[in-house]
Amino acid sequence: MARSVGSGAMPASAEDSIGWYLSLYWPAMNKEFKGVVQKYDHDSKHHTVKWDNAPKGSDGVTEVDLTEGELTWLKAPEKPVKKAAKGKPAAAKAKPKAYKEYDALETMDDLEARFTGKTTKAVAFQVLKNSGVNGMTLQEIVDESQKLGLRDWTQCKQPKTTINVCVSQDSAFVKISPGRVGLRINGAQTRDASQEPKHVKASGASKKRGRPPKTGEAKPKKVQRQEPQHWERKPPIDLSIEVYTSNNTHVTNAPISVAYNVTIKALKKAISNNTKGMLKPHYQQLYHDNRNIGMDEDAFLVHAVRPHKFERTLDLKLVISDQ
Repeated sequence: MARSVGSGAMPASAEDSIGWYLSLYWPAMNKEFKGVVQKYDHDSKHHTVKWDNAPKGSDGVTEVDLTEGELTWLKAPEKPVKKAAKGKPAAAKAKPKAYKEYDALETMDDLEARFTGKTTKAVAFQVLKNSGVNGMTLQEIVDESQKLGLRDWTQCKQPKTTINVCVSQDSAFVKISPGRVGLRINGAQTRDASQEPKHVKASGASKKRGRPPKTGEAKPKKVQRQEPQHWERKPPIDLSIEVYTSNNTHVTNAPISVAYNVTIKALKKAISNNTKGMLKPHYQQLYHDNRNIGMDEDAFLVHAVRPHKFERTLDLKLVISDQ
């Protein structure tokens, strides 16, 4: 039996009960449950109700036969529920924001038209497009970019920011050879015969059954994750070291070339070797712009003192003990 409280209003029909707040006393459990009607099934004559105080791990929604308990209609929905007209779909939900997708069949002429102006992306496209199959050195990329008007490289924390990240979201950059060939340094040239896949036989037939022999140029091997990408490889650093004693007496100049990621500890050893052991590593203190950088032996020199990411020469002062 159903009853109402308050104004005495009740749903006109089972279909109109959607959105009503109700109370259902269940005699078998001697408990009262309260909740909101979400929908009504004409076939089963059951209501789907979202109950208050649902237990943890449950959404609190169940399908019940309200005639099996003592039903009380407590409150009508604040806003009337509009039923969709038969034969007409309900109003469509707002579509998610569409992101612009570029046609995979774009030609080079299409790309030329799209990349205009002096933006970083446009300049990077022009430089990479004209670099040829062998790629370019980092300095060549910098020089060509500056010729095209890209002067402010200080906003790029690393060279790969411009070369890689700036263009990685655009499929256009796989259409030009520099998108596949990296910087021409540290062995980043085109493939040679020794780099051909091992599973390809001399006759051209593949060891794997059912696969036709490969023709043309073999696909390049995937770069191992632990290996640096082409644009992350750096050339060596040329050091110009002025050597002084602790009483500021000039001793000698020591030019030396070291790896870009040399540590202070490794640098001291290299200096000792370069001076034939005359400068003991534990006597050395290194200064750059009057700042002692010789205390942290795990610091990477390129990150600790190099003033500019494209600078390959460092002027350091080395102070040795009089002992």
